[in-house]
Formats: sequence, C-alpha cells, structure tokens
Amino acid sequence: MLEKLKGLWVGEGDDAYLAVGFDNLLELLSSIALYVTIALFAGLVIYAIIIRNKDEEYIVKSRKLIVGIVAGYSIGIISVLGSFKLINYIIDEKINLNFWLIIGLLALVIIGIITTVILAKKQIKGYKWSVLAFALAFAIYAIVLLIVIPARKDTYKPLNWSMYLFSAILFVAITSGCVLGDKSSEYNAKSLTYGAVCVALSFALSYIKFFSLPQGGSVTFASMLPLCLYSYMFGTRKGLVAGVVYGLLQFIQSPQFYQPMQVMLDYPIAFGALGLAGIARNFKFLKSNIFAEFAVGATIAILFRYFAHVISGYFVFSSWAMDGYSAVSWAFVYNLFTIADLAIVLAVGLLALASKTVRRTVRLAGAV
Repeated sequence: MLEKLKGLWVGEGDDAYLAVGFDNLLELLSSIALYVTIALFAGLVIYAIIIRNKDEEYIVKSRKLIVGIVAGYSIGIISVLGSFKLINYIIDEKINLNFWLIIGLLALVIIGIITTVILAKKQIKGYKWSVLAFALAFAIYAIVLLIVIPARKDTYKPLNWSMYLFSAILFVAITSGCVLGDKSSEYNAKSLTYGAVCVALSFALSYIKFFSLPQGGSVTFASMLPLCLYSYMFGTRKGLVAGVVYGLLQFIQSPQFYQPMQVMLDYPIAFGALGLAGIARNFKFLKSNIFAEFAVGATIAILFRYFAHVISGYFVFSSWAMDGYSAVSWAFVYNLFTIADLAIVLAVGLLALASKTVRRTVRLAGAV
C-alpha cells in the first residue's frame, strides 16, 4: 500500500501526472474497498446466523436493514470509484462518439423498463405492445450500431460471416433458455427493487478486483453473485433483462470498443447470459435442493458468458495471441478468468446459502 501511495507522485508533465495519479489512486481505493467488502460480507453472514431463530417480524425488519446497507454501500462504491474512473477516461481521451452511442442504448433499455412497469402498474391496456415497441427499437438501434460504427483497423476478423453466425446461435440459445425457463414476466415493486439493488451491487463489486488482465477482463470479488441470485429468485426472464442492463453498465465502466459485434458479445450478450442462473429451479432431478440448483444454474450461466467472450476473442483479438498459441486456443485460454469468477461466485454463494435465514429469503423473495 505504501508503494501505491508513492505512485501517486509519479508522472512527467501535467497530463502524465494526472493520468498516473488517478490510476494509482483508483488502484489504492479499489484495494481498500476489497478489504471493506470482505469484512462487510462476513459481518452480514454472521448477523444472518445470529438472527436465524428470531420471529418472522424481526427477520422481515432485518431484511430491510440488510437491503438498505447493501444499497447504500453499492451507491457509495459506484459514486466514488466510478467518478475517479470517469475522470481518468476524460484525461486519457477514451470517451468518444462510440461511448455515447452505447450510453444511448443503455438509456433506451432503462427508459423502456421504467415505462413498461409504470404502464403495467396503471393497468393501461396495450402495455404489452410497449414492450414489443421498445424491444424493436432496441433491435434497430443495435443493428444500426453494427452497420454505422466501423471496426478498428488493427483487429483481426477471419471469416467475418461466421462470427455473426456463432453470435446469433449463442444469442438464440441464451434468450430461448431465459424465455422458456420462466413463465412469469410480470414486474412488481419487490422484483423491481431487488433488481435495482442487485444490478447496483454487482456493478459496485465489479470495481473490486483481485487482478486485471492486460487485454481486458478481470477477476472480481463475486461481482456476478447478486445477478445470479436475482435470476434464481425472480426467474430467468427478469434475470436476462438485469444482465443486459448490467452489461451496458460494464461498457461504461470499461469501454473496450474494437468492433461493433464484439461490443454486443462482450457486454449485453455475455452478461445477459447470467439470466440463465435461475434455470436450474426447473430441473426436477435436483429435487429442490437450493445448493444444487444455485450451483448448476450459476455454472450454466457463466459458461455461456465464457463462450461469448471466446467468440469475441477468436474473431477480434486473435492477433494478440501469445507465441505458441493458435487463435482458437488463445481465445479459450485467455478467457478462463471467467471460470475463476465462477469459482468465487460458487464459494461465496454457497457460503451465504449456508445460513438458514439467507436460504429462506432467497426462496421466498420471488413470491408475490
């Protein structure tokens, strides 16, 4: 930590001083946040164990307290670390037209969700048409991005048509699994609140990294866990929407833009796959074992995320492969960081579910 503090004063010239200074300060704050997060998680687990035998009224109040703490913590992390990240991007001149076009796509998704929920709550006839309208607008916007925004010239794209074919197959598999794996698509106040909290918590945890890879990607402190739990609690359809929103937020946090289809694969498609985490609740052979259902669902979801990154890695980043690796093998090896993320999600998730209070909360959360 002393080395990081010293690093704040390294730089040549005003721009270099600011860039290096913000980089080191962000790294220092992220390291502090990691320890604080681990301590907070441990404290909440211990608290859940302590109150496990309390009456239902006390537990309900405790749940609200925990949700408040988690939401406040998430907003604090996002506000502090997000602000430093944004300032750093401005200094490094990483914010361009492509960045704002993706911001527009995120805004469209959020406006669509809010509008649809309001219309549904007011029981306005034809609100389902608004869902189709926003879905169509999203599709048109995404297609325009793919056509209008040019790929960077330093990217490698063999057999470009096959990239779109594999991407389409993966997209259909993810969306079909999420739509068919859940009969309910209605939002209520509880699902919307939990969705916002889980997306915010996942986004906050994504700033808390064990390490980052040089070509993009990182291993975080269970940043996928809240989204996986949300999908498990409220269903794959809602999980898909939450994952897509989170994917667009991830682009804002770390905009890697080399080719339009690469953006779709690495962000909304990859993280939308987390909606599949709830699919295992339909697997009868698991006999309603919450540990097995969560583990199997999270594994399926993150494996689909892994394959989205592999497709992107092969077609767009294969020219960066290390010596001794083919384009295919490098794509599979480099993106194994998602499997490390999966191991952390399973370890932390199963530890949390060991609490009877947490299990009861997860089981009953989706009940209307």
